Amino acid sequence: MKFMNGELLYPAISYRFTYMDQDLKESLEEAKKAEDAKDYFRASHYYRLSTELAQRLKDSKTVKLCKTKIVEMNRKTVSDKKSLKEFSYEYKIPEEKRANHEKFINQFLVEKDVKIALKKIGKNSYLRVRIAEVEAIANKRIPISYLIASLSTISQEGHVLKGSSDGRYSWFMEIYKINLSVAINYLCDIFYKLMKLNDKEARLDKDNLVEHFTNSKIFEKKNLDIILVGLERYFSKDYISSMHILIPQFEGVFLDISGKMGINIVSLNRESAVSTSTITLSEKHLDSPEFTQTWGADLCREIKFILFEQLGYRMRHKIAHGDIDSNECNFENTTLILYLYLILIGIVALKPKSDEEKTAS
Repeated sequence: MKFMNGELLYPAISYRFTYMDQDLKESLEEAKKAEDAKDYFRASHYYRLSTELAQRLKDSKTVKLCKTKIVEMNRKTVSDKKSLKEFSYEYKIPEEKRANHEKFINQFLVEKDVKIALKKIGKNSYLRVRIAEVEAIANKRIPISYLIASLSTISQEGHVLKGSSDGRYSWFMEIYKINLSVAINYLCDIFYKLMKLNDKEARLDKDNLVEHFTNSKIFEKKNLDIILVGLERYFSKDYISSMHILIPQFEGVFLDISGKMGINIVSLNRESAVSTSTITLSEKHLDSPEFTQTWGADLCREIKFILFEQLGYRMRHKIAHGDIDSNECNFENTTLILYLYLILIGIVALKPKSDEEKTAS
């Protein structure tokens, strides 16, 4: 036995675990009671609490049970029409702001060459979400429910999303999503109206968009050949195919360009023999100083929100793991991915390869 200051330690430790063990027992009983009453939302809360207690007790058997129950209860909550009500709303731009909206849209419609308009779209900072503005709005007024309530956000698959229990972060993400929605509204309005123009040179169609991508010279041929198929599917309104092509290719070209801009994209594999590979783009990389200082924090955050963020759109994860719903493969989301490409084309200027470099590669 060990003593400290003349006091026996083990009984205190034993008492603490006994106390936690009792809490776990009571929490599991509440979870089962709520589940039997078909109050699945409440049951999920108690199974989540039980998981936390079981983890502290290193009770792996109970952790395994509870984490499965959390997903099961959340799925039943999502499918239970009595527990959750779906609603939709329509936001109408006030008349005093409509003129400014139209003025902003028209600056892209007056160009005689659509490729100039596309370049302007990629460079226009107003279409991008600015972190400083989101933080200012989020910090100005935080709903009391985000500060005192037990929060969690669940996916359609029933999983509790990372970061959703942090009230301040959840509120920041909510404001970010609203700001991005406004930008998407502008973006889709611009694309739609460009597609309706009568003049061939000014109209956004497959041929003009393909020419814009090809002339940019920032994509490797192996990527460009596949990207062009995604563009063709976009104009055929096959958004499922288009998104499944364009999202993985964006990750590839973004890393490729990042490497050419001096960012280290080589990963050393953890094996006895030395081997290397290109990194897999992740939230960690987009948050790193190396990426944010090269690309800008605003762009890195937007890519992160669209492709990776648990409280965001998570398009990359959904595409990669087969979790995306067909309803998410739509004009708006595919246009948003195209916009990420337009940003790269708009802001990147790479030095063309010399004949010697082409031969070497």
